[in-house]
Parts: sequence; structure tokens; C-alpha cells
Amino acid sequence: MHRARFSAAGLLGALLLMASGCSDDTQADPASTADAGSDTGIDASGDAGIDVTPDAASDAPDGYSAAACRGGSPPPAACGSPGTARATLIPGPNAAGFDSALAIKARRFDRQFHALNAHAAGVNADIVIAPNLTDERESIRQFVQDTDGWDYAATSGKTPAESISWWGKVAGLYAGNGIAADAYRYATLRTDGSDCAELDVARAHVIANLDALHLATRVTGVPGVIARGWHLKDVPGSDSYETVPLKNSAGDPLPEEKNNGTWRDDNSGEYPNVIWEDSCSRDMIVGWALGYAATWEVIRDDDAIDSALKSRLQADASAILTSLRRVGPDGHDLLIWDADGRPTYHGLLHEDGLDRVYVPGFQSGFQALMALGIVGGFAYVAEDPDHDSYLYDQLIEARRLHELSRDKMIGLDLGVKSNYSGYNMVFTAAWIASRYLCHEAARAAVVEATESAAYARPGKDRQPVEQGQSLYDIVYAATQAGSTAWAAATGKPDADALARGLNTLDEFPDPPFFSQTIENCDDAEVQSTDCTAVDGTKLTLLGYEGRGDTLVSLEPVPMRIRPHSNYYWRSNPYQVNGGSDNGLLPAVDFRFVYWAGRWATR
Repeated sequence: MHRARFSAAGLLGALLLMASGCSDDTQADPASTADAGSDTGIDASGDAGIDVTPDAASDAPDGYSAAACRGGSPPPAACGSPGTARATLIPGPNAAGFDSALAIKARRFDRQFHALNAHAAGVNADIVIAPNLTDERESIRQFVQDTDGWDYAATSGKTPAESISWWGKVAGLYAGNGIAADAYRYATLRTDGSDCAELDVARAHVIANLDALHLATRVTGVPGVIARGWHLKDVPGSDSYETVPLKNSAGDPLPEEKNNGTWRDDNSGEYPNVIWEDSCSRDMIVGWALGYAATWEVIRDDDAIDSALKSRLQADASAILTSLRRVGPDGHDLLIWDADGRPTYHGLLHEDGLDRVYVPGFQSGFQALMALGIVGGFAYVAEDPDHDSYLYDQLIEARRLHELSRDKMIGLDLGVKSNYSGYNMVFTAAWIASRYLCHEAARAAVVEATESAAYARPGKDRQPVEQGQSLYDIVYAATQAGSTAWAAATGKPDADALARGLNTLDEFPDPPFFSQTIENCDDAEVQSTDCTAVDGTKLTLLGYEGRGDTLVSLEPVPMRIRPHSNYYWRSNPYQVNGGSDNGLLPAVDFRFVYWAGRWATR
């Protein structure tokens, strides 16, 4: 990790660094349009021989009790029964406003995802099916649209491996969102008294996800270290990656210059068929934290889930928190550590940091909210008094991270140069913090931060409120409603935000989601700055002014004509052209928003 320190006068340079693409990366995949460290002295054997931050001296807030924020989910209904009536952000089948067409769309995405995208690794992966494989594409279309089962081979007569040309890697952000979608789906079906066979399938997905969450940290071979992602050796695509040992013969970490992801062989001795990518970054770990917290919310009191799996999930969450609490040589905690003994490339979560550097006198609301979401999510799962004390007594009561989130959200909104990976991280962290923090004042500050520092900054243009990004809309609506994992909503969601989010889901490409190249504006229109998009929408072009010299418009591009993405909520909503013709995209972006909305109360 680069440990340069500079004054507040150097902030502009750091902000430009973030905008230029030197911050957290996107999943490398040909079908997607989504957007140097020194040794720390940590023993890669897993010896936590480095200081952990001490407990803060401040007292816990009056009435605070983490135990009071455990459980609270409605009791499961007998499968096949009418179920429990609940008012949720996205109405269910027994509520006014239920959208049956959207529910069918969601089910088709669920089936595509589990039968094909998640078939190999059990969790999210992009896959490639070349455009000339017309028979395979038709088989997939028929499976998704004309049948209703979960077994692709049983209905098509072909195994997934016979139809898929290439599997992409598992990566924490996308895997975690898919895991959370599965958890909320299972909880929703369980509460609604859904068909018994359907509930069994949903439960099996959650149990498989528990194994995947364990693999993500166990494969690294170091307690508390979590992989950026992984790949299986026996599926097409794994030969794209060359593995590197953690250390050389002299015991020095490899590669010499820490980077944003190096592939490693299994370091645990338990997964010989798995290679994994190190250097877990902020955007990847917030996805893992989301998967952990959502899964724990719905399995904690579920007797149908093996208690040993629950205990294992809690132990892994506790180990990750212990690692995050370690103090590095700069005297800061909140670092993501790697199995080679160094902090990861984009692993700085401390509030005194900006992207990859510490800035004396500067405190970052972006970093603070990320820390609250990530630590809060894992602490919710661990249920450990020591971790709770670190979160509530130190990070919140002493260091006031919630207030920094609200008051110092610097570097997120960069206008036309904004990095939408940053927005995705902020809204994901806000969902976790507002849903799982057991601290009323902290949650209230997160609600304020979501609205005035992220969703709709007063007096500013190009704000998420206008962008048609359903994640942003649903998180804003949920925070306004005050719904938590253990209690029903205390307020009212913003009806306009919900309507905008649902409209985007309605316009989301239909399953099966075969990616396509979208060209809304040709060269002549770029020269004139006036463009008529493929559906007749008028766009005012700003030129190649977006992050990464992307061609962008003044107006947000409607979802129905937006360039295809493997994860829209971190893609530029003003980008007018882009995409590829190879992929079957997993739609975890759609799935998470839909099932989070179906589960969260209003």
C-alpha cells in the first residue's frame, strides 16, 4: 500500500486520482460494460501478532444493547399456507400494487441465474455464449421463457457446460449481492407461505451460499483474510489466469509491488480445484459484508438451517473483524489485510484516508460510511461483545463515523467525471448500516447522509435522484422508511423514489439477458451534440467527457436503451453507447433490488 501523506492542499490531486480510475476496479469480463505496498510484518500463517485497537473510553449510549437488535424476523408460515400479510417496499402477491409481470420477470432471472450463471461455482459469474451458437442460445431462451423449472439439462437435453463457452470469475461485490438476493428471496417465500417445493429450492440456494462464503475466506489459508474472488480449475475460463506464490524462497511477498489482484493456488489444502484472487478491495468486501449480513438475518432463527453452518458463519465474520481491527505500521486500523502479509491494494477503510493514502487533518465521509457498513455488517453476524464494543463505543461514540458520513461526503460527486463504483459502494454501505446498526443516532445520521450527501445534494445537478438507478432509489426509500432487520418500518418510504426504482426494473432487459452492443448516437450526432436514440429519445451529448473518456449525455439514458452491463448500479447512467454481443449477464443488480424490496417493510 502506498502510504504517502499530504496536506489538504493536495486533495484536488487525490480526487482527480479517484476520478481517473485509480480507485476500486470493475470485474474484468469481455461481456461487461460496467465500469505499492510494503511488508506490514503480519505473519501469513495467520498469527495475529499485531495490535488491535483498544476499547474506547466513552460509555455506551443510554439504552444501547446489541442483543436487543437480534432476530425480529416474522415467524415462518407453513409452506403452502396463505402466509403472513406484510407491507413491503415492493408489494407481494397479497398486497395492493402487486406487479405480477415484474414477479414473473424476477423468477425468470432467478432461474437463469442458478441454472446457468451460478451453475459452476454456486454463486455469481458472468458467462459467454458466442453469438454464432444459435442453437444453444435458443435452448436457453426456451428454458428461461417457456418452462418453469430449475434444471436446465432436464428441460433442454443439454448440460450447462455444453451450452456455455466461458465462465468468468467469482468476485465479492457481485457474489455478495447475489447471495443477499437469495437470502431475501428465501425469507420472503418462507414468510409468504409459498409452495413447499419452491421453498426447498430457495433454502438449498442459501445453504450453498453458506459454503461459498466460507470458501471465500478459508481458501486464503489465513484466518480473517477474504479473497477478492475465485475461479474453478475445471471450467472454461480458468486458464486465463496464472497463479503466483504468496512468497519467494527468501520469504518475501510476491509480487514485489502490491497490485490490485494476483491469482493464487489454494492456500488451505482444502480446495484443490480452486484458484483465488487476492487484494480484496473496498467494493469487493462491502459485497461480501452484504452477503454475510443478509444471510444471517434470515437464517439466525431458522431451525431448518444446520446450527453448525450458523456457527461457522459467525466464526468467519468474527475472524474478518479481528483482521480489520489490526493496527498497521501507520497507526491506523480499518485495513483489509492479505494472505501475503500486506494490506490489499485498495484496502484502506480508515476515515483519515482518501482512496489509497492517508491525509493529515482530513476525514472522509465516504470512508466512514464504508467502514460503518462493512464493520456493522460483520458485527451483526458475529454477535461478539468485544466486536460490538469496537463498533459502537469506538467507531461510533468516540470517532463519530456516522456524523462524518453525513457531514463530509467529499469526493463522491465529481459531476460529469463521477465514478459510479463509488456511488454503488455508498448506497450498498448505507443499506447495510441503516438495516443492521443497533444505534439509533448512527442510523439517523446514515439516513441523512443517504439523502443529502448522496441521493440528492441540494442545489447540485446530475444527482442519483434523476438517474434511474434502482439500487439508489430503493436504498433511499428504505432509509426513509426506517426498516431494520429486527423491527418494522417506523416511517414512510419516498413514494416517488419507489416509483422511479420500479420503473427502471420494468425497463430492465428481459431474461435471458444476452448482452448486446447498443449504439444510440452515431458520429454525426456526436459532432452535432444532438442525438435521437434508438427508441426516439432525444439526448443532448456532452462529448467524451465522462470518466474514462466515455461519451455521455446531459440527460440520464433510460434503462430500456442503456448500454448493457453486468452490474448497472456501478455503471454510468449517462453513457450512451457501449456493450458487447457475447455474454449471458447474471442480473444480480436486478435480483438484489427486487428481493430486498420484497423483503423490507415499509
